[in-house]
Amino acid sequence: MNEAWALPPPDSLVGSFVTKAFRASGLEFPTATVVTFPFAVRTTLVAAGRFLTVLPQSLLTFPAKHSFIKPLRVALPIESGPIGIFTVETRSLSSAAQMFIEHAREIAKA
Repeated sequence: MNEAWALPPPDSLVGSFVTKAFRASGLEFPTATVVTFPFAVRTTLVAAGRFLTVLPQSLLTFPAKHSFIKPLRVALPIESGPIGIFTVETRSLSSAAQMFIEHAREIAKA
């Protein structure tokens, strides 16, 4: 808790998940040294080696993009938020996108 944190604003959507995660663990939202929303800013600060941050696992899935970050995996006792798919009304979907949406809907029903 007493480290240099680079965190999203606590009143943002992402920040609210981070706040819930800390509170569910019996902790208050840490005092952030840097408060910034963009992941790119926070990952750059973490890469410098002086900061901690909270990132979604999906951001760390592609090591070539963020090979300079070493995850400290912590189980967070919260549920993830809603997930949605957005499409552009004037563009048709590719076959792969249509298939992905169909499979995502099947999984969501379960």
